[in-house]
Amino acid sequence: MTSPLEKILVAGQAVRPAEGLVRQWDLPEADRQALLRWGLPDDDLARPRYQAVVAPELVPSLAGERERKEASPGQRLYTLVHWGREELQLRIGAVAGTGRVLKIQPKPTTADDLHPALRDVNAGLYHPSVEFFSSSVAQFVEASWRWSVAMEIAGELWQEEPDNGRPWEEYGAWFSRLHDCERIILEHIERIDSHVRADDTGTLWATVVTELTHAGN
Repeated sequence: MTSPLEKILVAGQAVRPAEGLVRQWDLPEADRQALLRWGLPDDDLARPRYQAVVAPELVPSLAGERERKEASPGQRLYTLVHWGREELQLRIGAVAGTGRVLKIQPKPTTADDLHPALRDVNAGLYHPSVEFFSSSVAQFVEASWRWSVAMEIAGELWQEEPDNGRPWEEYGAWFSRLHDCERIILEHIERIDSHVRADDTGTLWATVVTELTHAGN
C-alpha cells in the first residue's frame, strides 16, 4: 500500500485511454495525467471502458435525496469503468469539470429487484443510483491500483482458512488476520483520499474491500 506505483503496476492489466481523447476532456490536469500515465487495472469486477467521445456521456439518475447529495441536475460524467455484471449497467465515471468519481446505475436497487422470497427480509433495502467513490480521478487511479494488488494478498490469506473441525481459537486468529488486512487496505485508501473514511462501512470502498475478501477473491 506504500510502494511507488511503478513497482506495483501490472503492465498487462493497465488499460489507458487514448491520449488525444482525454486531452479534450474537461477534467483537472492532474486527473488527465493520472489516466494517461497509469491507466486503470483490468479485472473481473472493474473493467476500464473509457468512453469514445469528447462530451461527457453519463447522465446521473437523481431519483431522490440521497442521489441529489452526490450529483446536481445538469451534471454529466465521463465513463471510466464498467462495474460488475454487464446486465446491471453499473458505471464509474468522472464528473465533468471537477473530476469527482461516482458510481452510476440506471435506478436505485430496492427489495423489488430481489427474488420474491428475499423481499420481506430486505424490505428496507436501498442502494442509490448515484454513489460517491473518490474525490478525484487521480485519487481513484491510485487507490484502484493499490487495492487491486492488495486484494491478491488478501485472497491468499483467504485460502488459509482453517478446515472444519479445527479449534475455534485457530479460526478466530485467521479471521482476525483477514480483518486486519481489510483495515490496512481501507486506512491507506483513506490516506489517499480523506473523504473515504476507513471506519465508515457505508462507503463504496469499504463495501468493495470487505465483500471481496469475504468472497475469498
